[in-house]
Amino acid sequence: MRRGISTTIHENRERVGMSQQELAHMLGVSRSLISNWERGGLLPNHDMTRDLSAILGVDLPTATGEFGLRAWLRGERERRGLSRGELAKRAGVSPLTIYYIETGQTESPQESTVNRLQKVLGRMPRRVTRQVEAGRIVEDFEFRGPFPVSEWKENLGDGSISCVYVFYDKLKRPVRIGETDDLGRRLKEYEQNYWWFRLPTVESFAYVRIDDPEYRRKTEKVMIKLLGSNAVFNTQGKVF
Repeated sequence: MRRGISTTIHENRERVGMSQQELAHMLGVSRSLISNWERGGLLPNHDMTRDLSAILGVDLPTATGEFGLRAWLRGERERRGLSRGELAKRAGVSPLTIYYIETGQTESPQESTVNRLQKVLGRMPRRVTRQVEAGRIVEDFEFRGPFPVSEWKENLGDGSISCVYVFYDKLKRPVRIGETDDLGRRLKEYEQNYWWFRLPTVESFAYVRIDDPEYRRKTEKVMIKLLGSNAVFNTQGKVF
């Protein structure tokens, strides 16, 4: 199946006259990830398979999820006869965190979370490890999330995080974009002072770590302009 999917992506990309960079741009991923798919080193997840099928005009198999993190986690948990709550207790994470991973809502969990799960379930296969690492990279950035906003403290780890962040509602629509040199401090302020920082307005968040303050501000402005009014608590060129 791996070779068939890789060949299908490569052949149909060339059939429509699209470069790897152009396809990557349309999907919002890096060109190197497209190359990895076509070489069979990694497989696209369910959502990417759906988007690839639409762009290339071909039905790609949707069984690629069997190689992913969520399938590994669910399979190993069920093989050991553990409920989500039981696994969460043994691993020292929350049941909601496991739910987010198993349903594909979090494809780039914190390394500490992955390490805790592996202590209980054993080491992930190399193909799953590669997929998780690839999901953390957007071009040259380190990507994390999405995470449930109700558990932001559990998913930030230690130390301050300089980043550009995005909040999503229950339908995974962007609610707000911002930048900060300390994400934990910013989220604490939102939790204490802003009515919208809770369900149903905000359900989850993700972030891209960027330490350089000038580059961080420029990235934030570009993201706000790209999304425009779709991020309901942002306006173009202005950060609240």
